[in-house]
Amino acid sequence: MIVEAAAGEFDRDGYATASIAGIARAAGVSQGALHRTFPTKHAVALAVIDEQNARTFAAMGTGDPSPIGTLVRASRGIADLLMRDVVVRAGIRISLEHGVLARQTASFYEQWIAGVVDEFRLAVASGEVSTDLTPEALGGTVVPYFTGVQLVSNVRSGRADLLPVVATMWRVLVHAVVDRAHRERLLRVVDEVFA
Repeated sequence: MIVEAAAGEFDRDGYATASIAGIARAAGVSQGALHRTFPTKHAVALAVIDEQNARTFAAMGTGDPSPIGTLVRASRGIADLLMRDVVVRAGIRISLEHGVLARQTASFYEQWIAGVVDEFRLAVASGEVSTDLTPEALGGTVVPYFTGVQLVSNVRSGRADLLPVVATMWRVLVHAVVDRAHRERLLRVVDEVFA
């Protein structure tokens, strides 16, 4: 209850502006009760980020036998979460804000990049991806690419255009790195997932 309430405050106001009093009020608890569970605003913020991580990492379990298909489906799952889940929106927002949370949230992005690198390794091994770029370079670029796409979508349209712009991101990537033998199939996956 407190994590959800805090997420609402962080999503609306950001870390610096959100207050313990506002979080307690939104959760329907006293500030004392909130402090017994989370002694500081920093502790509440880390709890929001931890829950956001759990929810977004769960999106990687798509069951798609194709590594690129897995990444496409995972990005759709995360996009859906960004549009409907306040904890995911707030966790990502405050993880990107500079300041006291930067050190703790850097590991979140390292985990994301490592997971995407693993999928690109599988994609190279299966022949889906054929490029001079390493899986590490691809993973280290795709995660920031997706992050930038969703941030700009939020600024431009309140994420109303998020699905089409993520689909375009995948069309660009498929054309850039997917082997010709798999390209049409994976473009159909993108169209199906983002229809």
